[in-house]
Amino acid sequence: MAVNSETPHNSRRIPAIILGSLVAVILLSTLLFRVSVNGQIDLPALLGTKNNGELIKPPRPISELPLQEENGSVFDFSKQQKQWSIAIPVTAHCDAQCQQNLYLTRQIHTALGKDSDRVRRYLIATQWPLDAEFEKVLEAHPKLQILKADAGVFDQYFAQSQLQPVRDQQYLIIDPAGWFMMYYGPHHDGKVVIKDLKFLLTNSHEHEDVN
Repeated sequence: MAVNSETPHNSRRIPAIILGSLVAVILLSTLLFRVSVNGQIDLPALLGTKNNGELIKPPRPISELPLQEENGSVFDFSKQQKQWSIAIPVTAHCDAQCQQNLYLTRQIHTALGKDSDRVRRYLIATQWPLDAEFEKVLEAHPKLQILKADAGVFDQYFAQSQLQPVRDQQYLIIDPAGWFMMYYGPHHDGKVVIKDLKFLLTNSHEHEDVN
């Protein structure tokens, strides 16, 4: 009976091809992530993902932004529960647009329903102390966590992304790994923000190790 002499050779090649393909996929995925983070490509656009907010290019890690808690202690994002976050940068005075951003983000948070516990809100004050009128406004936002940042350092931190969130009264989305990755301005309707957040929450698993 004839024996196929290529069978042993082929049987060794098939696992090697499969393994090589898996390694190639992993390397390609890593490369795409790195160039996306560095702003070299617009990965969401490449993959056809539709978002209503503006992507921060490149994304910025919150670990590189010196922040303090309200009591003056150093704020460490890595020690916080892994959640999506909405950050609202402000000065010491909260004008009409500032109050609108606070109200809108509170309503957005509430509208997430059962997923609201997967999202938190931060107020980042670049001037301190807040004035008495601002303190009065905050009484309506008891769950808002207050952080402090140096105004000059904060502006410089976002200069690479060509953003001025305080001046333009924008609020920002931070992913569970601690990256500022999207922002919204006064022209964005709350409904589109809710849509984006629901998409992110549906397609993320922040309880897993995302670092």
